[in-house]
Amino acid sequence: MRVCGCEISGKEVRLAAVGLTDQGDLELLRLKTTRIELVDDTSEADLRSFLADLQAFSREHEIDTFVIKTRAKKGRMAGGAVSFKIETLIQLVEDCQTRFVSPVALAHFAKKDLDAYPEKLPVYLKNAFLSGAYALTKKGFLT
Repeated sequence: MRVCGCEISGKEVRLAAVGLTDQGDLELLRLKTTRIELVDDTSEADLRSFLADLQAFSREHEIDTFVIKTRAKKGRMAGGAVSFKIETLIQLVEDCQTRFVSPVALAHFAKKDLDAYPEKLPVYLKNAFLSGAYALTKKGFLT
């Protein structure tokens, strides 16, 4: 099973595909595409293009589930309107499930359950990787 951890930031989604090895260890899949940007959120063509890019990504890399790090809906740390459009487009990807994980759960997971980050993990993919790793290791999360 492969999942794709997602962190939405500004006008882009950061993608980290995570799988399990035959030994049951977490594995970050080294992919060419690690971000997809929504150029103009008011353009129907750009929205459709963004969704098509997500569809192609999920098919090409055999992604079963997208796992999104949630953002606050109000308050000082709230996500912007564009980020919620991106979230919706991720949920519309055909033949893929979408799950959400809170930043608090990710922080606890990183401290208590994660042995180490993969070598050469780019800093901007840390939270996306954590989302995917959390989904694969927490029993019952993907059911």
